[in-house]
Amino acid sequence: VEKVTDYRTFVSGITEEDLTSDDAVTFDEAQTKVAELLEDKILVGHGLKNDFKVLGISHPWYATRDTAKYEPFMKTLDAPIFSDPSHPNGTTLVAKKLKVLAKDKLGMIIQEEGKPHSPVEDAVAALELYKKHRGKWEKAVEWKMERTMAITQRAQ
Repeated sequence: VEKVTDYRTFVSGITEEDLTSDDAVTFDEAQTKVAELLEDKILVGHGLKNDFKVLGISHPWYATRDTAKYEPFMKTLDAPIFSDPSHPNGTTLVAKKLKVLAKDKLGMIIQEEGKPHSPVEDAVAALELYKKHRGKWEKAVEWKMERTMAITQRAQ
């Protein structure tokens, strides 16, 4: 076991005390609990791919509402990041930071400079963004599910 030398509290919100307290759980316990909590649930968050990767779990795309991947919340690049004709100027979408989305769409100030990162604050911001745009978002997911079913039925 390697000793942790930097908890990256400014990014993670985790402190040494969080991991050494009597309430701390092992990685395996956390992984199992998270997987159980997510089962048959819609998960709302920002940049969830990173969390899934670290935890070594997955979640169905149709039950995931990631504010980093919701196209109306993304920005287009002026210049393509690929030298690929299928990505002409202005069609490459990239995620906006949650801090920017929260301020622009909700008037919320989060992740203030010089203050410890708050995962709870981030979760609230992501949930509020989802709730504010739920109707349109759910219609988009429904359309994508219908398209996916039509394609898979044709392939059979």
